[in-house]
Amino acid sequence: MDFDSLDDLYENALMMANGESLEYRDLTVEKADWMHPEHTEYRVLNEDGETVESLTVSAYDSVDDLQSNLDEIADYDPADLEDWTSRGESL
Repeated sequence: MDFDSLDDLYENALMMANGESLEYRDLTVEKADWMHPEHTEYRVLNEDGETVESLTVSAYDSVDDLQSNLDEIADYDPADLEDWTSRGESL
């Protein structure tokens, strides 16, 4: 079962199985296999299937905070994790 909305992901993050996902804008938010089951670790993938971020959904205070972070990622449109984590660094 995949998520229907960000609200669904946020409310059910702990109960979902690894691999369940949500398409949001041009991103895929997918529950990751994580060694600490008390955390809700999700991979954020771009259109090319490259991991661009890793999020702990339960760390967000609200679904609006989660959505704001995902919007920032989607607006930047990183090519990969290095691109996303090095954004704003001057050469």
